[in-house]
Amino acid sequence: MRTIFLIAILSFFVVSGYGQQDAKAKEILEKVTKTTQSLKSIEAKFSFEMNNKAQNIQEKSSGTIILKNKKYKLNIPQMGLQVTCDGKTIWTYMVNSNEVSISNLDEETDDLMDPTRIFTIYERGFNYKYVSETVDGGVPVYNINLTPQKPTGEISSIKLMIDKPKMLIRGADMTGKDGNNYKVSISQFKTDEVFKDSDFVFDPSKYKGIEIVDMR
Repeated sequence: MRTIFLIAILSFFVVSGYGQQDAKAKEILEKVTKTTQSLKSIEAKFSFEMNNKAQNIQEKSSGTIILKNKKYKLNIPQMGLQVTCDGKTIWTYMVNSNEVSISNLDEETDDLMDPTRIFTIYERGFNYKYVSETVDGGVPVYNINLTPQKPTGEISSIKLMIDKPKMLIRGADMTGKDGNNYKVSISQFKTDEVFKDSDFVFDPSKYKGIEIVDMR
């Protein structure tokens, strides 16, 4: 469950060979990429919802994420989960068990699990298609569908909502192959905030009695 949760969260914050793709969708997504890559940093508050009608399951969470180049910090209080990456090392801290696992950042990491590739996901492994232009909460948005080019993976489709005036991703609906549907929405976006490199380093010495699982 934690893995698919992270896939859903990070894929929202992850949207570089082109094939025969929808021209209008490509134009929009390229503008999103250009906009986000020009930013020094991104800080966002988001809400997350998972629904499975067959099993009558509905779960809601919220969290924050900070992105700076290849560095990021993800915090989801309801899950007791903190993920910190300085561009080379990833620390995954589970608050309830006071345990941190440490691993190296793998260049082969699935794009859906790497938020630093946030707005370039559509360029690798996905077909994309422009669907419509609608209004969400008073904001004009583009709706674009992404479908995996390969049958593997846990997500069968992703619907992106693009904030038209800002050219930033506003929301995403993901359909899982396991019957779970996921929705991620941005409630607040800050850009070009100043963050120190030390903000993206997890220091175990600050957590008394912490268990360290070093997998490097």
